[in-house]
Amino acid sequence: MGKSIDDYRAKRNFGRTPEPAPEGLDTRTPGARFVVHRHDARRLHYDLRIEMEGVLRSWAVPKGFSYDPKDKHLALRTEDHPLEYFDFHGLIPKGEYGAGSMTIWDRGRYEVLLAESPAQAVLDGELKLILRGRKLRGEWHMVKTRQEENSWLLFKSKDRYAGLARDSALGVDLDLALERDMPRSVRSMEAGGSRGAFSDPEWLFEARFEGRRLLIEKKGEQVRLRGLKRRFDGLEQAVRNVRAENALIDGVLLVQDENGRPDRERLARRLAGKSDDPLCFYAFDLLYYDEFDLRPLPLVDRKGALRAILPPSAELLFLDHVLGSGEDLLRATEAAGLRGIYAKRAGSAYRAGAHGDWQSIQAQGQAQSLDLGVAEALSKTQRHRTRNRVKYSNLDKVFWPAEGFTKGDLINYYERVADVLLPYLAERPVHLNRHPDGIEGKSFYQRQAKEGTPAWVTTELIASDTHGEAIPQIICNDRDTLMYLANLGSIDLHPWLSRRGSLDSPDWGIIDLDPKEAPFGDVVRIARETGMLLRGIGLRPLLKTSGATGLHIYVPLEPGYTYEQVRMFCEGVARVVARDLKEIATVERVIGAREGKVYVDYGQNRRGQTVVPPYVPRPVRGASVSTPLEWDELDSDLHPSKFTIQTVLRRLDERGDLFRPALDDPQDLMPAVAQLEEHLRR
Repeated sequence: MGKSIDDYRAKRNFGRTPEPAPEGLDTRTPGARFVVHRHDARRLHYDLRIEMEGVLRSWAVPKGFSYDPKDKHLALRTEDHPLEYFDFHGLIPKGEYGAGSMTIWDRGRYEVLLAESPAQAVLDGELKLILRGRKLRGEWHMVKTRQEENSWLLFKSKDRYAGLARDSALGVDLDLALERDMPRSVRSMEAGGSRGAFSDPEWLFEARFEGRRLLIEKKGEQVRLRGLKRRFDGLEQAVRNVRAENALIDGVLLVQDENGRPDRERLARRLAGKSDDPLCFYAFDLLYYDEFDLRPLPLVDRKGALRAILPPSAELLFLDHVLGSGEDLLRATEAAGLRGIYAKRAGSAYRAGAHGDWQSIQAQGQAQSLDLGVAEALSKTQRHRTRNRVKYSNLDKVFWPAEGFTKGDLINYYERVADVLLPYLAERPVHLNRHPDGIEGKSFYQRQAKEGTPAWVTTELIASDTHGEAIPQIICNDRDTLMYLANLGSIDLHPWLSRRGSLDSPDWGIIDLDPKEAPFGDVVRIARETGMLLRGIGLRPLLKTSGATGLHIYVPLEPGYTYEQVRMFCEGVARVVARDLKEIATVERVIGAREGKVYVDYGQNRRGQTVVPPYVPRPVRGASVSTPLEWDELDSDLHPSKFTIQTVLRRLDERGDLFRPALDDPQDLMPAVAQLEEHLRR
């Protein structure tokens, strides 16, 4: 039927490509698996492969997947692939059919609706699929068009998962999630201690509501409030509307007074059936989703997944959090008359019982007037508290003359982005690029914490490479310090690649694509080639704009590698890319000798070298910002000037922190070194 596996075999030289050679049609009992490969070839696309009749029926999807049913994407039927391809990933060498990196983007089980069989549905030109993967969930339609023989349209049906145009049901990586049945009983995680208010970019902070701690279970249309016998129709209906087949949600059940404050007495009467006061459930954690146990995931990802599945509802509410700034939230909760907050380590897994990754912080007092509603108080989280420590000056001074952006605009941007930015600065010596009179005035770099630096600013004595004596350098661990540096006119900040305590071991390997006068289209092409190479040797690189004219490629590293080891690896990658794209790429350091080519710079990987982190503005026209990118965004329309202090905050709200794996996904370099050597031998 359809395409023969011989087509696959005829297009490949299995002495050169690592792709699996087929052993003939697999006559085992037909399975119901699907896999999606991310194929970074001449043109980036996704390959959807569905197991049928002993082969993988395959479609190339150039624009990938969208959960918005209005988005109808082209899917081109290609040759059938052998079942061995289900687990294949690797780098297909240049000159071979489909040359580029092939990585597994998603896989799982499927079923076909309203058809005699999957094979018959393909013959009929209409597939209605239920996909159960880690990214692709729910019902999808594929319809053959009349335009070309192999042309199909792929789109999402209007089911519980449909919504935004993103390509994942949750927008969260589920690689660490465990596929297993929902646990019948769960011992809740509790605070393992108490402490005073603090700020730390590695922690998130939640308001503490006094109520009934509860796990809510959803299985299909069945809803159970674990531990309660009484039924509550309004809340249960809200849970049925959750965008998941199965879910286990942790939170607190309460009845609120007229100002939105929890009222324990009213809750007790409601649970006893002695009142009709409206109930609400503040959900703060997601432990299980569809077929996956999410407890091993970082808390910040579990909360991101929870936010994605909750429907609009007055009974079922998302308990939002503040990243990094516990003092801010504590002041707001005190103003609202609440008893305190919880501090939770953002990267922590969910563990049974009391644990130190969760801490209780008690309110020290309450505002004199409590007529301010809780929602209003929490919306005013004292974002400008740093004015208590930092005496801002010259806020009206113009820093970007062409755009009219002022120093006040810069400070406002840093205040709003601080929670996301601070983890990339924490514990790292930071060098300042100061422009006290704006981008057209005099500027200078400051490496040393000068006399007069406030005592509350953390510093570290670090031996100078040139003179040998130890000099104090600033460590930007908190919002106050960040705002102090911004008030100095530090438009951009340059942290080390390593942290104090391990200054000789970088956390990232970095390749900087510097175009100088070369067209940005060349930078895009080189970035795609570099990403393809890195993925092909087993790494998971990250991409961001430099904020000026180039692009940065990061590889997060496991602890223990030296700067020299990382530099040598990055040099090897850079030289391969410069060799393969010699007409547009070079590793020549001397600008005059680059012949208009893009400089593939591996030299940033040195002790004491600094690179602008994500979300930091640059002192260039347009007030552009170093911005994380999806690899799929590498196209002819891309340019760093699109990402500015006016546009990046909205992008963050819509996409979240795309660069978070730089902190959470350390990678072992040694297997990649061996793969790179094998690639060079080929």
